[in-house]
Amino acid sequence: MERRGSVKSRALAYFPYEFREGQYDLISFVEAEVRRRNVVVNAPTGFGKTAVILASLLPFAVKEGRQILWVVRTGTETDRPIEELKRIHRVVGGELFGLSFRGKRDMCLLLRDMKLRGELEYDDVSFLCRAHKDDCRYRSNFYSTRTRFSDLICEPRLYTELMKFCEDVGICPYLLQTSLLSEALVVAFSYNYVVDEDVSWAMRRRLSYRSSILVVDEAHNLQAACSSVNSERITLGTLRSALKELDSIRSSKADEMRRFIESLLDYFKGESRSLEDGEDKVFDVHECIRFCAGSLSKFTGMVEALKRAGGVVRRRRLEDGRAPRSSLYRLGSFWLSAVGSLGREGIAYLATREKRNLIVEMWDMRASEALSDVWRSFYRCVFCSGTLRPLDAFAEIIGLERYAAKEIPSFFTEENSLSLVTRGLTTEGEELKPEAAQAYLKAIEGFMDAIDSNVAVFSASYRVQQALIEEGLKELIEGKGRIPFFEYQGMSGRASRETLEGFKACAYRGEKGVLCATMTGRYAEGADFPGRELEGVFLVGIPFDRLTTKTKLYIEYYRRVYGREKGTFYSYILPALRRASQSLGRALRSKEDKAVFILGDERYRRFLSLLPDYVQRNWRMVEGGKEAVEREAHRFWAKRRLRSA
Repeated sequence: MERRGSVKSRALAYFPYEFREGQYDLISFVEAEVRRRNVVVNAPTGFGKTAVILASLLPFAVKEGRQILWVVRTGTETDRPIEELKRIHRVVGGELFGLSFRGKRDMCLLLRDMKLRGELEYDDVSFLCRAHKDDCRYRSNFYSTRTRFSDLICEPRLYTELMKFCEDVGICPYLLQTSLLSEALVVAFSYNYVVDEDVSWAMRRRLSYRSSILVVDEAHNLQAACSSVNSERITLGTLRSALKELDSIRSSKADEMRRFIESLLDYFKGESRSLEDGEDKVFDVHECIRFCAGSLSKFTGMVEALKRAGGVVRRRRLEDGRAPRSSLYRLGSFWLSAVGSLGREGIAYLATREKRNLIVEMWDMRASEALSDVWRSFYRCVFCSGTLRPLDAFAEIIGLERYAAKEIPSFFTEENSLSLVTRGLTTEGEELKPEAAQAYLKAIEGFMDAIDSNVAVFSASYRVQQALIEEGLKELIEGKGRIPFFEYQGMSGRASRETLEGFKACAYRGEKGVLCATMTGRYAEGADFPGRELEGVFLVGIPFDRLTTKTKLYIEYYRRVYGREKGTFYSYILPALRRASQSLGRALRSKEDKAVFILGDERYRRFLSLLPDYVQRNWRMVEGGKEAVEREAHRFWAKRRLRSA
């Protein structure tokens, strides 16, 4: 193991730990390549990517006066790079100032006073901020205070530290953090400030993107994040709420707006009747326009009127101390976006029926087209994750040009994991039939019998998980003396945290938990389960998207852009195997961790090259029955516990 400073390099002086395998090589690679071109890094879980990349970039950024803009998937993840910067600061000394930047909803003390913080979206908070610009005491205090903010920039600051300072002084946290942006060497914020044009302008006003180095963390999420940011939806409920809001509107156009919304309701109800629950179809925007207004110009005029009326509703609600939300405003905004995108390649319109409700969605399928210009607006970009393979495919999908790529092999060996691909088990088909679900339950029983600690059962979808539940998954778990913890659709943040904490706690109080979740859900990515918190993962199927109209449109679009074979691979196969890989990665977080992985679908054998290298190194095919799974998994653990003894 090499120690910091044993090799002559400015970057090495910024690395705050003893070197582990591969870290020195990656520092040297990033330090050299970022001066010439963009960088793509695929490194395994637990490798220490954050500290390595920061150490690689900091001396270059300091010397040339560049900022490092570190973007993450969610606001709650912004602290991670700043925590590492704090460690580097303690080692290097000097003033390495950085901050974790959060949006107005998290930073507004006025929202907290009004008890509205959890109810608002970005646009609502911006509206509230503008409305109270002249009477917000926190804003006034910020501009009138004599407090020295220069004391804050002597070291890196987390969101919570800035928030606590502002609470004590009584000033606006959002204004404080924006005023500090130009002083920061490292700024961590969410993807939205890069990929969403509606919010990125706020950051561009204060930071020079063109001279900055952008680091995109967990970059495998970019494809989905870009689509999510640029997509919008409304429902039958939106229309009904908008009608109610009209009762309070005094306008010469009120009756005309009411008739217009009623015609939209009639059209939506007709679309809903043509679908079964769970079904979707292409939504014909042109036909809707003809039905409701006769012409595009008249339709556009009406939705503009709805948006203006919604603005009135928002102001009134705010005056009453309520959240400034409005269905009229939302309805008008949606249709203006939809009309403005008509005829644009890569944007689809869909109608989906869910439990008697109709959802109409404007869905942006573009990634390469939408993102390629984004990367060009920065001096350099660095992309990192543990599931970017194949790297050339990742770069093409996100529209990245001129890049150097490096893949770091994992440090996991045969001692760390065993992967079993089950013959005779598959979730292929529209639904998981009872006999197939029973076969899975037998294999899961053998899996649980072989592992004397916490395990997880990740299903390909909620539909597959429900089929297992209906066939007795919960009863099987409890019958084995284990405690079940279930993820479910629409789970609140609080319920999610309680489930996670309860499952982890089992490992420390002599109990055995079973986490039942999906490979598309919140526990399959981002949650860490070191040591005995998770020592076995059973994947029930491969998380391919259901072949709905939406999925078919996505595949067809990618085929048009990339060709038939590559388009199918990029849009359908690769995202599914990345989800599976992320789920497996929950159990291996360090060299000391050990786990058994059951790849519960015989189709996994065809996709081994897309799974983590620790799967490829130590896998075997077994029959999918209880006995074979239990025997092989038990043998793995028996050997390791004997060696430990």
